[in-house]
Amino acid sequence: MKKSWKWKKEKKKMEVILEFWKEASLAWEKGGFLMPVLGVLSLYTYYLAFDLWLRLQIVIPSDIKAFPRESWQAFKGGSRVNEIMRYCMGDHENGKQTRRKFDQVRASDSSYLNRRLRFLMVLATSAPLIGLLGTVVGMLRTFDGLSMQDSYKMDTVASGISQALVTTQTGLLVSIPALAFIHLLQRRKKAWLTCINRLESLCMRQVSSVPHSS
Repeated sequence: MKKSWKWKKEKKKMEVILEFWKEASLAWEKGGFLMPVLGVLSLYTYYLAFDLWLRLQIVIPSDIKAFPRESWQAFKGGSRVNEIMRYCMGDHENGKQTRRKFDQVRASDSSYLNRRLRFLMVLATSAPLIGLLGTVVGMLRTFDGLSMQDSYKMDTVASGISQALVTTQTGLLVSIPALAFIHLLQRRKKAWLTCINRLESLCMRQVSSVPHSS
């Protein structure tokens, strides 16, 4: 009895997947020549977004909210954090040098993240514009159909309207989640810069606690 119920459940899932695949294939055909462009744009945009998310997820320590109240050992969990510590704490007796190195790290990471986020923003905002281009192409096809003979008119008009709607919808479906994802990435960027600031605060306390040689 249980096996029969599981089999029916799996069969229902497969039917849903096949139905979704048929609808997606039909929409792909109706969208015309711009659908492959939107598909490639979507894959590239989300690949870059997930890649940046994973990079930030790895480098930011899980106990970032505890900075800088934890002990020195708490800040040695990530490779990027260790790299920053080794670079900025090269001279334990020079507070100005340590602060200058942290400024360099902060400016470098901020510049890199801003470039990536701006590029993602360009990709995300390009999708609706490509969809709008599809709308224009579809409407032109519709107007061409209106000037044809009666036997071909309705098919061409329907095809043009379908292309206009599908490309517009696809462009929005690509862009809206991407913009939301970029907003999350901007929050992760702020979290990483906050982490650097707290690391700097900790390092400066370590430098000030080291006795200076006369």
